[in-house]
Amino acid sequence: MLQVDTTLLSAVITGTVGGMSMTGIKPVPVGASRYSASRHSHAVMVGLVGRSSGSVSLNMSESGMLFLAGQLMGEPAHHLDEDAIDAAMELGNMTAGCIKEELVATEYDVSAISLPSLIIGSSYAVMFARGIITLSVEFEIGDVPVTQSNERLFCTTISLLRGSGA
Repeated sequence: MLQVDTTLLSAVITGTVGGMSMTGIKPVPVGASRYSASRHSHAVMVGLVGRSSGSVSLNMSESGMLFLAGQLMGEPAHHLDEDAIDAAMELGNMTAGCIKEELVATEYDVSAISLPSLIIGSSYAVMFARGIITLSVEFEIGDVPVTQSNERLFCTTISLLRGSGA
């Protein structure tokens, strides 16, 4: 069994649930890994800087992203227009901000986040330098019908390089 860092696990779970709170959705964690998971075609990435630096990404299908963006906007999103893209990036921003707050005063202290970026396309890979600590947590959105199983799941991944003060 792979051991995961409990500080990061707690921060990712609490931060993701907190970041999604404005959607009215409470995602449920269903798995965790020390490896980056990017099996869906869309991702919002946000940089983290401070004593520790790295990134947070939310990886999901286009339908899952549209569902969550629609929940945040208060009306269904049917395609990735400017409003849906802004909403998706805001979800990444809120999630990264909540994770950042969970890491304050820990060995992974992060003091700021970057602007979010949206990656679209299933043919991407994220590579990290040696020494980067990575944790991915898979979440399920119970409000999405079971018949749309791929859209029910999304992943939050954090990758950090601990600072010299850690």
